[in-house]
Amino acid sequence: MSFSFGVQKDPIYGTYGEFTIGSDDNRVRAQFLLTKMKPGSEGIWENSLASQMVPWREVFNIEELTFDELLQRDLDDSRVAHDMIPYLLGESGAFARFFPPIMAVLVPKKTERTGIQSYYPAPRNVTEVSISFGDLFDFEKAQIEGSITPLGVIKYNRQKTAFIIVDGQHRAMAVLALHRQINDSWSGNNFAGFYNHLHLTENQIKNIELPICIVFFPDLHEENEQFKQKGISLPAVCREIFLVVNKNAKPVSQSRELLLDDEDLAARMMRETLSKLKGRGESEASIAHIYSFAFGDSVSEAQHRKTEVVAGQLEYTSAVALHKMHAAVAFGVPSAFQLDSKQDITDGRRIQNSERPATILIGTELQKWSTLSRRSGRSHPPDEVEQAVKLLGNVSDAVMLPLFDRFRPFAVHNSEMRALRTRLLDPNLRADPIQRKCYSLLFEGSGVRSVFEEHIKRLREREDQLQEEGRSIGDYVKNQLQDAKTTASALNRYENEIKNRTAAKFFSIDYERFFSAEGGNEAERKELLNRAKSIFDTVSTQAFQLGYLMAVHSVVELMLDTGTPYDRRLQVIKFVSNLYLNALNTYFSSGTEVEHRTLTGFVNEPRAKVFAPNEIGLRGLLSQSVKELNESQWLFFRYAILEMVHCKHAYETLLQGLNTATDVSLSEAYRRNLPYLTYGIVEVRNQYIKAAVDTSLNSTEFKQEIQLVKAKSIGEKKSEEEIAQLIEQLEAERKAEVQEKCKQNIKASLGELAKDDKISSRLLENVSMQDSE
Repeated sequence: MSFSFGVQKDPIYGTYGEFTIGSDDNRVRAQFLLTKMKPGSEGIWENSLASQMVPWREVFNIEELTFDELLQRDLDDSRVAHDMIPYLLGESGAFARFFPPIMAVLVPKKTERTGIQSYYPAPRNVTEVSISFGDLFDFEKAQIEGSITPLGVIKYNRQKTAFIIVDGQHRAMAVLALHRQINDSWSGNNFAGFYNHLHLTENQIKNIELPICIVFFPDLHEENEQFKQKGISLPAVCREIFLVVNKNAKPVSQSRELLLDDEDLAARMMRETLSKLKGRGESEASIAHIYSFAFGDSVSEAQHRKTEVVAGQLEYTSAVALHKMHAAVAFGVPSAFQLDSKQDITDGRRIQNSERPATILIGTELQKWSTLSRRSGRSHPPDEVEQAVKLLGNVSDAVMLPLFDRFRPFAVHNSEMRALRTRLLDPNLRADPIQRKCYSLLFEGSGVRSVFEEHIKRLREREDQLQEEGRSIGDYVKNQLQDAKTTASALNRYENEIKNRTAAKFFSIDYERFFSAEGGNEAERKELLNRAKSIFDTVSTQAFQLGYLMAVHSVVELMLDTGTPYDRRLQVIKFVSNLYLNALNTYFSSGTEVEHRTLTGFVNEPRAKVFAPNEIGLRGLLSQSVKELNESQWLFFRYAILEMVHCKHAYETLLQGLNTATDVSLSEAYRRNLPYLTYGIVEVRNQYIKAAVDTSLNSTEFKQEIQLVKAKSIGEKKSEEEIAQLIEQLEAERKAEVQEKCKQNIKASLGELAKDDKISSRLLENVSMQDSE
């Protein structure tokens, strides 16, 4: 039997089978055809299939995909070109030339934009041996003399369908590259340069075949209301297969797991946030865009955990950080929102509070839930889960998105990145291959950058190997290395320019005059960049971002009454967020629009060093007891932010916000809780001072000093009482010394060491301003 609906469909032949995915009531039937593809120019169906097994970057516009549709890892063309193709061609020294099967899902493409549809059309002509999905594809079991055989055929419409490779995209790319090279069919593809060194003959590839398992789900169609109500769709099932088949393969990165996890509601919130960013236009230069957020396998998560600065050249946060923020706010334990608590929300056990989301959702259609587990994304009706994700996600987004958009360090960075992107989109620059690569490396995701760096590494290793073996270095290696070095040099210039421009703009320095000055100001340039680096590096940490988020939400919890409905909660969140963001921007600005031609103004003020680790300032206060900055130090940054927005440099902006609030009840609620808030700030301040004292007294250096004094005193025949008094005096002196240094750190950043009543009184418009030293 054959089908004919007036459209061209290409055949795929193989043996068929069936399996299921999911569990219990969510079990989905999957049918598959085990077949093969091969590179070549013979025009046979295996060649045609090879030409269709393309990576997503060539089928869909990645910028238009939602994060629910992103599945594949970043494709490493350098690895394909230098490791996998030589293996297939028998040039690697290995005797085997075989890859295990790849798995691909046959899906319908969207018609109105890029992406995949959630369901197949309703099947037609369903019989024991055949099924048709209209213009998309048909499946038929072969019969011989009236008996059904294990053989089958899929006939697919290449215009309306796509193959999602859920396992083996690098293997598929190796065969696709060979197929394109032998057919000269790259058609100006941006990645063709990785494979230019391949000079093939038909004889070299005639025995290369790649087995493929093509999967489709006959029950996932538009008329299956049962699955639609449960939210079981093609993207969801593809994500599930991806996780299952990769579980025991090369480890999937944490960020990639989160992008695919449907059970974790915080992961869904993170994807919702990223999708909001992807959907943004270019109307405002200073707002955050997706290219400043790291996600995917390319992020060096070990490095990220070690340094707490986003691993990426110009990215300032990550998918992993966003996930932690959503989890902390929507599922954090109550004590984490208390200022004097040391409860760590980065501990997974502390962000599984199923009662908090129910508290947040009061006043919504979902208030029927008395609890909501963080890992219950598949335990409720899909429409309710989607609603919960949006409502709970907004509670964090209302704080973090304005921070990424409007906080001066981020806003300046956003503006300069947007300006560079606009310049690189100029047709003249786009025509230059090097400039086009720079655009890709800067604005098309951190994965592209990772592949590029790995490519250079492989080329250099190959060059070294050839030199060690006394062999000549071929033109391909020379040309590729030269191209890579030229690209890296251009990229480095752009990155340095961005850093220079953002530093100058942040500190109100005239960039053109300051950086074009011929000689004489190298020291000042270095000083400017160091000042900017300490601030930009700090605000790019998970510690700072979690600290800011929790500073806002800790104050919000003070202002809310038990049973506050969702809409009112969101009002309070936005109110406090706006207050603090404006105050922080005042703190981090000179208060003038005048651009300086030399290193003068805000850059030289003590508060400009607030986050410099080896300077006098609040970061210096932390350094007296904590040497390494990691995500658990969000507690310090919550404290630091609360000090900064209430200090003498910023409180007038806070006061103005309170006095001009449209909803007076919000200002009243804030002021009503000020005494408790400021008391908590000073208590935490004292805890850090005490920690600094204890650290110093317990240091190896001080203990050795005590031992030396003891030994000397014993030699001088002093009594035990005299020795004890001497040691007590030394400890008192050391304590006073450390306390004084702590006070200097605080005063340098805040301009004073204000007591809680002074901080409160000036925001309560109390004219009594006693000295608080």
